[in-house]
Amino acid sequence: MRYFYIVLGFLCGVLGASTLEGVYETQSFLYMKSSYVEFFKYKGKYYAYGIANVDGSQARRDVYNKNPALRGRSDKGVVFLYDLTCVDKDTYKNGRAYNFYDGRTYYVQVRQKKNGDLKFLPSFDRRGFFGKTFIWKKLNNAYLTEHGIVKPDFSRVLETLKEIQRED
Repeated sequence: MRYFYIVLGFLCGVLGASTLEGVYETQSFLYMKSSYVEFFKYKGKYYAYGIANVDGSQARRDVYNKNPALRGRSDKGVVFLYDLTCVDKDTYKNGRAYNFYDGRTYYVQVRQKKNGDLKFLPSFDRRGFFGKTFIWKKLNNAYLTEHGIVKPDFSRVLETLKEIQRED
């Protein structure tokens, strides 16, 4: 079974099906603002970090973090989604996402639509029964340039991987 997942991951990359990398505009919900996030692949898994709020407002502090040492950090330029793996040409599972608005970590599944947009499903359970699906719109880098949105230094983003508190 392990070899099946290795071959599947290889095929996702070789066949060009793995197009998750890129910038997206998230969907706002209740008290959570819409923001720009970027997915990237690192050591065979997918991660995401926040770039900026769509409305141009300032980044928030991580005041709900269980770790008091991290409560002063920004919610932008920090990896909040981690360990997402390609399980099919347009399906990604087994990820976790930290929510800066409540300090909780959720299970994540992502399905990429043909137009590049994402069906993003954070949930309380691994199977996604207790969650809500959001649509995240895929953007290109030209959009960011046109709107004056600047990505953070990527080497600093990678440093935040050390701050992830994996809960399994």
